[in-house]
Amino acid sequence: MTKRYVVVGGGVSGIAAAHYLREAGAEVELVEREDSLGGRVAPALLDGQPIELGGKNIGRRYHLFREFARKMGETDFEPFGINSSRVRPNGRLMTVDSSRRWSSVRELMRACPPSDLLRFATLCARAVSPPENGYLGSVRFDALGERRDDRPLSAYFSEAFSEAVLRPMVVRMNGAEPDEVFPGNVGTNLRMLLDTYEQPKRGMRALFDRFARTVRVTRGTRARGLVVRDGRVEALELEGPGGAREERTCDGVLLAMPAHASAALLTPHEPGLAQALGHVRYFPVLVVVARYAREVFSHSTRALVFGPEHPLSNAGAYGINALDVVRYTFSGRTARRALEAGADAEALLRAGEELLGRHFPVHPAERVTYVARRFEPGLCAYTPHHARLRRELDTGLGRLRGLQLAGDYLRGASIEACFRAAKESAGQMLRS
Repeated sequence: MTKRYVVVGGGVSGIAAAHYLREAGAEVELVEREDSLGGRVAPALLDGQPIELGGKNIGRRYHLFREFARKMGETDFEPFGINSSRVRPNGRLMTVDSSRRWSSVRELMRACPPSDLLRFATLCARAVSPPENGYLGSVRFDALGERRDDRPLSAYFSEAFSEAVLRPMVVRMNGAEPDEVFPGNVGTNLRMLLDTYEQPKRGMRALFDRFARTVRVTRGTRARGLVVRDGRVEALELEGPGGAREERTCDGVLLAMPAHASAALLTPHEPGLAQALGHVRYFPVLVVVARYAREVFSHSTRALVFGPEHPLSNAGAYGINALDVVRYTFSGRTARRALEAGADAEALLRAGEELLGRHFPVHPAERVTYVARRFEPGLCAYTPHHARLRRELDTGLGRLRGLQLAGDYLRGASIEACFRAAKESAGQMLRS
């Protein structure tokens, strides 16, 4: 008899979970409250053309995602790579480029204390061998977290190194400052830093559209509650457009949403599990993509990161062949204060243009158009002592049969990490 499962959440984690359940022969329905799939990678329109406001760079080591893309008919990728600059105290730009790794390392060595470099190199070595260490929940980094997660990552490095190296890495991926992340979680950041990146030539929208033809997708519908009988999830309460409600009977539910959204559904049935999920931290982020009348960046310098005193954390070219399109990211502590104070996208964009304009030819008068989106919840910054969280989640799931979880808080926030967590959760669902 064919099993029937409902996956709640149409972001990367939900797409991956639905894909793996379908591949195993199950009947799958994917429920998404928005009108489009993708979550933070969902497309927007700029000049009538679809673009992604969220992460769209695909690492060469993203094996699970690339396998999924091939099965969906996407095989064409174009190079992008890691290329990011920061302003030195003397006003010159220091560029880190994945195509020039050794020269980038030499630049870094001249700018940072040797003791910090040695400690950082040790962490990098932990993250790449074996490859599993580049995800949350690895044996090495869980052990490191048990010993070191009582203090934030910044406590183990100098202030200069934290600002120059750690902050660009964590504020971009997690929306967090170096004093808001922990050593046991940094392996997933390092795995991303040490990879080489490409982008799908046709973008993510075409890929998601092809996926949507493989499973039943219900858009514009949100999950209102779980139906639990005798300790087992047997159905899902849904609310569709216009407030229409229905109950979807199934063999299991997989929640692929931000941790707090899953916690809201679980509170009436498994409060301990909900409380554990409530400890996962998310930080808001505003992303603006703007097109200009001329190229802003060059092929050799495609992004610039900014210090903690600015609300703009980084600005970069949308693609290696789209140097006239700039993606501005407002994340970190100063950005949060600005957003909480009510700053809108136009005001922050103008501030970002003024800041970027000190080094590159960008001006509001040459702006053709822009699109903006605020993500809240935004970027996942995990929890300290991640192994303890996983034990709490496993205990709670053991008491509530017919339920599994997927999301960026389990194995990491990268697209590949979300696929990895979803594959594991789908396997647990099928085995149970």
